[in-house]
Amino acid sequence: MNIHVFEKLGGIAIIVGSLLLSAYAVLFPIFLPLGTRSFDYVEMVRNSAWVPLALVAFAGVLALLVGFYAVYAKMRNTAGVQGAVGFLFVEAAYLLQVCKVTWELFLYPVIARYPETAFLLRDAIIKNDPAVLAFRISASATILIGIVLFCLAIYRSAIYPKPAAALIFIGAVVYALGPMISVYVSIVGIFTFAVGCMLLGVRLLR
Repeated sequence: MNIHVFEKLGGIAIIVGSLLLSAYAVLFPIFLPLGTRSFDYVEMVRNSAWVPLALVAFAGVLALLVGFYAVYAKMRNTAGVQGAVGFLFVEAAYLLQVCKVTWELFLYPVIARYPETAFLLRDAIIKNDPAVLAFRISASATILIGIVLFCLAIYRSAIYPKPAAALIFIGAVVYALGPMISVYVSIVGIFTFAVGCMLLGVRLLR
């Protein structure tokens, strides 16, 4: 495939992924019953908007996986070992995110549907299980390591706009820390991250 065609396809993929994640970040608090204080996670999952929103997130993350490959390919001659390691961590991180979204898309609705199993979500039994907790921590650590190294490579590349690296870094950090603070913090992180990715996509299309 012609390298310019590949870059344009990668640019389209990362822009589409950014738009999907932005739509997810905006629509999540609009359609789901978050409330102002505490909220019932089971009622959120039972909401008719849950599966469509999870599907949007799923498609967005998959598109970003393709887009990030194109981003790295364009700068790989100057990215060095740091950029290569950052890229590998980023790809691994978003594969883990795909895994996480598959739970939300396919498993959580089944668990929330039945009173006999709904307590697993309502009482955070699954969330606080040692194995799931280890997975979530590993996923967050992978994102942070990958984004730090990858964003440094993007910032130093002189190919991509420097604000893109800053927005992606800030968005990823806020998203990783969000679950410990508030769902709304995670949403802000997603939106910030998506804006940075969109700037990369626009550069690939030029």
